[in-house]
Formats: sequence, structure tokens, C-alpha cells
Amino acid sequence: MSDRKNIVLFITDQWRWDTLNQPGHPAKLPNLRRFMDEATNLPNAFTTVPLCTPARASLFTGKLPHQHGTMDNVQGRSFYPHGKLHPAQRTYLERLQDGGYRVAFIGKWHLGDRTLLQRGITDVQLSDGGDTELMQTAPVELAEGGKSPYYATVAQGVPLDEQRVEAAIAKLAELGADDQPFCLVVCLHGPHFPHHVPQRFVNLYDDLPDDYMPPNFAPQFSETGKPAAQGAFYWPCQDTSHMTPADWRRTTQHYWGFCSYIDDMFGRLRRAMTEQGLDDRTVLGFTADHGEMLGAHGWFDKGPFFYEEVMRIPMILRDPAGTPDTRRNHVSFHDLFPTVIERAGAADLLSGDEEGRSFWNSAAQEVYYVYDAYQGRQFRFRGIRETRLKYAWSPHDIEELYDLDLDPHERVNLADHPDYQDARWRLRCRLFDWMDAQGDWLAGPGHHPPVGSYIDGRDAAEQHRHPQ
Repeated sequence: MSDRKNIVLFITDQWRWDTLNQPGHPAKLPNLRRFMDEATNLPNAFTTVPLCTPARASLFTGKLPHQHGTMDNVQGRSFYPHGKLHPAQRTYLERLQDGGYRVAFIGKWHLGDRTLLQRGITDVQLSDGGDTELMQTAPVELAEGGKSPYYATVAQGVPLDEQRVEAAIAKLAELGADDQPFCLVVCLHGPHFPHHVPQRFVNLYDDLPDDYMPPNFAPQFSETGKPAAQGAFYWPCQDTSHMTPADWRRTTQHYWGFCSYIDDMFGRLRRAMTEQGLDDRTVLGFTADHGEMLGAHGWFDKGPFFYEEVMRIPMILRDPAGTPDTRRNHVSFHDLFPTVIERAGAADLLSGDEEGRSFWNSAAQEVYYVYDAYQGRQFRFRGIRETRLKYAWSPHDIEELYDLDLDPHERVNLADHPDYQDARWRLRCRLFDWMDAQGDWLAGPGHHPPVGSYIDGRDAAEQHRHPQ
């Protein structure tokens, strides 16, 4: 038992890959960059599905959404009551606890209120898996932004994510005081909106050009050759029609400021590990459940699509037995837990019945990803991404094919281009072979309702009200 290493996972929500991996990116992240120098960086890491609840269910079970059954966000009120992860789906946290690990969870869970407690994980703090509501925020004083769904500047008070990291630092001291191996998961809300960020981190980006816009910005819904699913917004925050260039600039300042704020918090946690003598016996990982559009293609937040801005995620792992490096194999979010459990010397706790596999020594040059539902609506998409080409298929929408070497911003859909028909067919066949191997019912014959149809049978044209 004593040969097993500890596990610490620091998981963020909606963090863009480019902030850490694009050369010359303006994001100021000194602590994470230092961490990259001592760890293994995985610049070709991708989420399983660009939506919080199903992505997190895949992370904690190693299964794909059609296998664990949690396909929509909790608030979507679809599938198993209120979108919760079904109790029959056993998580890695339970396996680790049953296998002799002490398990502690701090922060956002997003798989059902109080359900960590119901699963027997009782060391839970500031989490909707315990006694904290999912959307609860700290009583802070906001100097700018107010109730904007996008951003606000914190003038006074300590935001909830900072409270979570402080609790994690205290928990590290407690967990590291004995020889029992532990797994500590720290899940933050940020940099998911609303971007409530202390002023000093917003100020880091005061030099952002007045005319700042992402290189692939376009007025929302103006691009041609795109699937019908991209022709409407499905949550109020996704409506960007009111956004001016100044709005986009200020939103970007707060988003990157949020990243810098979390970078500062991660640095504190990393230093605490060293001070407590945990470096030589702990596997430490940093990642995110998915990315953020931040104006790309005119979108804010995310949606039923596979653009790089939401699919690619940062992923950095430090194994004290490993050598710092950069590995360019393609890896998926749902493979993370099997990897860290293996590196911790606890591979016997992996059952083998999950799709997730350790990627530590993988040479894979492709990943697959899925999308099924959002806010009670059906959006059935499957995709494959290789080093150069990305292909997406849907039974009720048009195909997409992008040449990422020639069109890194994914502006031109080449699915109907005569020069790419061999590639389109090859990728489609590979995708369907993978779907068959995973028991994905979408690969077989059957009725598929129109894009955007409601799970409960309402017409796709109906807009239902969302709580603000």
C-alpha cells in the first residue's frame, strides 16, 4: 500500500488550450508555465464532449456518454432525473476509496446535487456533490459588470474558487500527515463565466488592443456551409448579437484575467505540496473539462459543435518518476483517470470495463469525440480528429471536414469539395468502425428526430424559458 503514490488533480472549467500552448499568447500564466517545465505537457489533449456534465461523467467513469448515460447538463432536466450520473455508474473515486485510498473532493462536481455523499465520498467541501449549491457564489462586492452573464470585477471579498483552493491547501496538510495514499480532486468553477475576477488580474490585460477580436470572428450565424445546429443559440449567454468590439475586448480581459487568477491559486497549491514534502510521492495533474469560444465564429461559451476552441484542452501531468517532456500523441479527457491511477502504481484498481485507457505511452495520432444533447434538445454528432484533418458526422445534419493545416480557424467546410472526397470517406469509415467498437447506437439504423428537437417531444422551434 505504501508504494502507491498520492493523486492530486486540479480541474478547471472552460479553459482554452491556446493560453498555454500557442506561442506568444498574451495570457500571463507564470506558475503554470513553470509547472510545464517540471512536468509532461500534452499539447494534443481533447475533451470527450464539449459540455460540462457529460465531460465530467466521462472523466470520472472512463466511459463515453452513450455508455454512462449522462448526455446533457444537469440543468437540462433530461435522461436520468435532473441529468444526474446514474448511481449504477461507479466512479474512479469510489474504486480508489474501496482500494485503500483516502479520497477528498473540493469544488464543482456538476453530476447531481449531494450525489458524492450518496456514493460514500464523505470528505467533500464547497461542492454541489455535498452541501453547496451548484450555482452558489461568494458574497463579494462587484465594482464593474454587476449581473452581466459575462464578467464583473471583484472589489471586495474572496470568490468561492479561492476559498476552494485555500481549503485544498489545508486539506493537503491533513492528508499528507500519514502514510495512507490519498486522492485529492480540486475542481474550480473558473474560468467559466461569469468571470468574477479581482481587479489586479483584470489590470494585467489593460494593454489589449482597442480593436481586439479573435482571428476567426464572424457575426454570429453569418458563416456558410455550417450545420443547422449552429444556426441558433440555445441559452441566453450564447446570444452575442448585442456585443460590440469593446464588449468583446472587456470580456476577453476578464476571461484571461480569470485564467491568471487561477494560475496564481495553482501556484499556491503547488508550493504547498513542496513545503509539505509531497513532491516525491504525488502525481499532480492540471486540466479542464473543455474550452471556450470567446468570440470565435461569433460564439460565446460553447455549443453543439467541435471547433478547436472548445475541443482542445490544456493537460499537464507531473509523475515524480517521469522526466519532464512534451508528448504529442493525441489523448482524450476520459483517459485521464486511468493514466494517473496507473502512474500512481494502482493499476489493479482499474476494472478494464471502461473505454478509458492510460495514454502515458500511447502513440495515438487521432481522437474521437461526441455530442448528444444540450438543455433538453437533441444534437447527435460524432467526430474524429487527426493531426491535419477533422471530420464530423450527424444523422440529421450536414457533414463537416476541415483541413487544419490550410484552415486552422475552421472557416471553410470541405465536406463537399471534390479534392477531399477520398479523405471524407476514409474518415467516415474510421469513425463508424470506432462507433461500432464502442457499441454506439447512433451507428445503426433507426429514427433520428430533427436537429434541435426536444427530448420530451416539443417542436424544435419552441424556445423554453431558462432561469436567470
